[in-house]
Amino acid sequence: MPAIALLLLALAQPTGGIVSETRPAMGGVATVTLAGTTPERAAPAIEAAFAIFERVEWSMNEWRAGSPLAQLNAEAGRGWVALPGDLCEVLSIARAGAGRTGGRFDPTWAALSDVWRFDGSATAPPPDDAVRSRCALVDHRLLELRPRGTACEARLARAGMRLGLGGLAKGWALDSAARALRALGHADFLLQAGGDLYAAGTRGGAPWRVGVRDPRGGPLEELAEVDVRDRAFSTSGDYEHAYVVGGRRYHHLIDPRTCRPATASRSVTVLARSAVDAEILGKALFVLGGAPALREAARWGAEALVVAADGAVLASPGLRVLPPAKP
Repeated sequence: MPAIALLLLALAQPTGGIVSETRPAMGGVATVTLAGTTPERAAPAIEAAFAIFERVEWSMNEWRAGSPLAQLNAEAGRGWVALPGDLCEVLSIARAGAGRTGGRFDPTWAALSDVWRFDGSATAPPPDDAVRSRCALVDHRLLELRPRGTACEARLARAGMRLGLGGLAKGWALDSAARALRALGHADFLLQAGGDLYAAGTRGGAPWRVGVRDPRGGPLEELAEVDVRDRAFSTSGDYEHAYVVGGRRYHHLIDPRTCRPATASRSVTVLARSAVDAEILGKALFVLGGAPALREAARWGAEALVVAADGAVLASPGLRVLPPAKP
């Protein structure tokens, strides 16, 4: 979901004691909003959150030359690479999430990043042989980790493998920032990075409310609204990075098991206890689709709103879904 849609809806609630700041971060923009506070008290918390975002941008961006993750990718099929502790933690979470979801989420999907292109340059899907060749490199079990003090060493077992942490790194950053804000005495806040969001406490006694985009509507057209409190919120959809050829939609949410765009869903919105869970589940449930996705969300202690490939809308029993607000 575009950041602006989430933010406008969240800030359209009762005002009073709200301090908010938006800055470039992690390849996009991030916003830190605190409720029930003053600018003077909010300032250290805002700086603490953005310091975490800057650290993640340095450590976990595979596209940034010289970053620890870029170094690991460059050494694929060779030796072990020493990594900082925060990246080690995220890689461990990613590998465990891949195992727990049966490979529906897999951080080694990035071996396909220059085969499937969604930057506007593609006019047709890639050849089958190119997909098959790279698909042999997508396997989370070939990411090896070993502790090294408070950090670790890691290795990608085959040449050509590549890790892409994308939204998972942002999710980890939001979780870390939430812990930092709570440690500084803040209980009511909203953290947002792209389509990932963590809402804590309330806004003047009212819950934070966010919109679920209609996957076949415009950027600001909502399917529903959801109240969020002490939960992470994340939407994965087939509409942001996609193209249509011969009536078929090709999008960036790749099923790591087939190495092709997943076909079971149009979008999946997840409310989970942590932003990393929301990220892992969002991708895995999108691949799974339908009622099985709701059952899997429940096993994680999460809730989901699924728009199936045929447009049918399914929601977890405990999820309070509201109709969109009237303009």
